Amino acid sequence: MKKQDKKQRKFNKNRMILVVILLLVIGAIIVAILHSKGKDYYSPESRVEQVKSTIIEDSETIGWVNVQGTDIDYPVVYETNLVYQGLKDYLWVSSMYEEGENRLAIFGHNIRNVSNKPLIKEEGHVRFEQLLSFVYYDFAKDNLYIQYSQNGRNELYKIYAIGFYEQDDEDGYSFSSEEEVKEYINNAKKNSIYDYKVDVKEDDFLISLITCTRFFGAGGKTTFKIDARKVRGHEKVDKYEVSKNKNYDVLNLK
Repeated sequence: MKKQDKKQRKFNKNRMILVVILLLVIGAIIVAILHSKGKDYYSPESRVEQVKSTIIEDSETIGWVNVQGTDIDYPVVYETNLVYQGLKDYLWVSSMYEEGENRLAIFGHNIRNVSNKPLIKEEGHVRFEQLLSFVYYDFAKDNLYIQYSQNGRNELYKIYAIGFYEQDDEDGYSFSSEEEVKEYINNAKKNSIYDYKVDVKEDDFLISLITCTRFFGAGGKTTFKIDARKVRGHEKVDKYEVSKNKNYDVLNLK
């Protein structure tokens, strides 16, 4: 009888240990889930102070761009003769943003990553050379956000379209009516190599990152562009769905 009681006590003790371990594991899982839910999918460092303190020759720094998954982390200046000289690593706009406008087009050089098999985040790439990493689906589906810092704020943008264009398709200017905005958004989505599960409205603030490419050769489309819209108030910065479409198939990437 005593032997059976001893076995029972040992069994109960082991069961209690297993229950405690199980509770600890469940607790750890719950904490991890809650922590991940409270954490933004992309949260780069502030560039507000850099905007204030960075001077590129005779040009005023008006903003700063960071692109998720890349080393793109550069000041933005208003277009001057520096754009053509290419003396320093910076990006530029061809028209100054004014209150009430809802799109900013940001340009950057791509000197080395212009082939039909672009390199991904190659060491030594500068300016917008790493933008071409987004032609690869595995890269694009994991890198969804752009940070643009301006006027004392760090603003995040959701990518909603990526595509190739003729050189004359992009003049860098904003729009004068809601109909023009709607047409622009529709054309960007129609031309995109991916379908992004992101709704875009006429009153969203938009940015475009634009560079050159020779992906299709000298006679093909020579402009590469990423379109994004500003994250709305109280909107979560999470990972959203991206899928290939028929435009992607034309790229013939393997």
